[in-house]
Formats: sequence, C-alpha cells, structure tokens
Amino acid sequence: MSHSEKIVAVIPAYNEGKTIGTVVRGLLPYASAIVVVDDHSSDNTGEEARRAGATVLRNDPNKGYDGAINEGFKEAVRLGADIIFTFDADGEHDAKDVPRLLAPIFAGTADIVLSQRPGSRHWGEWIFALYTRLRFNIPDPLSGMKAYRRSVYDAIGFFDSLHSIGTELSIRGIKKGFRTALVPITLHERSAGDHSRFYALNLKGNLKMLRALWRILFI
Repeated sequence: MSHSEKIVAVIPAYNEGKTIGTVVRGLLPYASAIVVVDDHSSDNTGEEARRAGATVLRNDPNKGYDGAINEGFKEAVRLGADIIFTFDADGEHDAKDVPRLLAPIFAGTADIVLSQRPGSRHWGEWIFALYTRLRFNIPDPLSGMKAYRRSVYDAIGFFDSLHSIGTELSIRGIKKGFRTALVPITLHERSAGDHSRFYALNLKGNLKMLRALWRILFI
C-alpha cells in the first residue's frame, strides 16, 4: 500500500477462527490497520486475528453485525483513519478487490463506494435490494464490502442505529449528498465459520432483512 491516506479495515467476526487469519493476512497490503471486532465468539477468532496482525476488540456480550461494526468504526476513528472499509470475516470476499473498491475515493470521484456481488439472491435480499435500487440507486445494499471517507462517518456520527444490516450509514450519506460509486466484486464460496450468526439465509434471516427494510423506510 503506497497511498498517503490512512486506510483502516473493519471486520465483524463471530466464530470465524478457521478463516479470519487468512482474511486478515490478505488485507495487510491494502490497509494501514485492520480492526477485527470479535462479537463474543466461542472459538479462537480473536486469537487468530491478533496473530495475523489485526487489532482485536471483543464485544461482551455480543452486539450483532451492526453493533460490531459500530465498535469497529469507533476504533478506526481513534486510530486516525481517513478511509474506512468493511470486509467479511468468512472468506467470501477477495482482498484483491480492495484496490478497485478504494479507487473512486482515491480519484476524488466518490465518498462512499458500494460493492455489487454476482449471483442470485434470496427473496428477502431481493425485496430489500429492489427498494434501495429504486429509491437510492443501490443495487446490492447488503453486500458487506463497502468503503467510506471518514467525512461521511463524521457527518452522520455513527455507523448504525437501526439494526439495518450495514445499510444505514450509506443511505444517510447519500441523503446528505455524499457522492457514491458502485464496483463489482468477486465472491468465493464460504467453507467454514458461523456467518449465519449475522446473516442467516433462511426464513429467520429473510424476516430479519424485511424488519431492517421497514426501519430504513423512515430514514
């Protein structure tokens, strides 16, 4: 990483001991610091993340996906971040996509960069995405890989207050007039961990998405 601005990666993690070390090591070339928020895991997630080179925070008790990222953003700000990006702990994201994610911010053409995953979606995601695409031009709001200028976070004051599955900051930022960009990313099939703790792709998970959608209707 040769850019002069301080880039901090925030990774929420729950029982991802089998993948988190590889994820952190993959991000080292692209971030000044990596903050892993261990959301009260029962395995060795925190230990593996720390061994790989991350700053590790531990929630006790757990705070869920948005609560974990809230804590990560606070730490990123404390570390002096100019740019903050979020990344999943389960190995589905490809670290090689990070330069493309950050490029619009470096070029001065965007303050918020959203990623778009390939493939089909479950019905809860599809409904959520239909709404955000029509209202905010966000085709894949639930992708966990996003990047923000620090100024976006400073203007809003928090990452999430609604349990919106990682969408509130970007939506509030768009409504405040911050510029956005969209980049396609690759997605690897996950092979380990407990991603369902945050984002279950079943009836319960779909209902969680619909509840989150109801909350963002009033932003």
